[in-house]
Amino acid sequence: MSVSLTGKVVEIYDEGSDRIGIVEFHGRRRPVYLNLVPEAAIGNKVRFHAGFATDLVSTDETLEESFVSQMIPAEPVAPHLQGPYRILSELDSRQLRKLLPLVEEKFFGSGAVIFHSGEKSKYLHLIVAGDILLEEDTVAQPVQITILRTGDALGWSALTSDATTHFQARALSGVATLAFPGAPLRALCEQDNELGYALTKRLLELVTGRLDAVRLRLAGLH
Repeated sequence: MSVSLTGKVVEIYDEGSDRIGIVEFHGRRRPVYLNLVPEAAIGNKVRFHAGFATDLVSTDETLEESFVSQMIPAEPVAPHLQGPYRILSELDSRQLRKLLPLVEEKFFGSGAVIFHSGEKSKYLHLIVAGDILLEEDTVAQPVQITILRTGDALGWSALTSDATTHFQARALSGVATLAFPGAPLRALCEQDNELGYALTKRLLELVTGRLDAVRLRLAGLH
């Protein structure tokens, strides 16, 4: 489930070319990107969704969100603003505003199977926090392929209509992801070719880096 919440900006810092705001809401604090609201300042209230502040909220605007806060599952690990958010942060504001409504925030407990090999690819997951093991599970004894960490993507074959997963993905710890459902994501990329190219290019860079890491690991085994 992914919902928009409102909080107060209590700190702002730079991360590369991005401005990050620490937002306080319902007794919690979370880092969010301020790319879509560059005018935000400490003390401002912002509405945020999937790690991005989307709007400034006027001080006289009241939002009843206590019931929404109670519906949000406790995060198994603290979110980090690393790879997955950087993939999105490099998109322009128009592209971001199209993508963010699709995202679902998902949480998996340690040991949970996120998907088995051979399943229909339903989601593109961007790992916000936690570690995920990719393993070959079609043999008698599962074989470890690689461990994905914060900043990695999995299920990228959801960008194609008939693709299935190649490996089993299992949470090694509490895991939080941003999950983009395949069909709406594909439709959006087909409607907006520039967005589709930008997203695919960044995902290919990430997947290429993963393949290089696996190749080096296999070389070390021989």
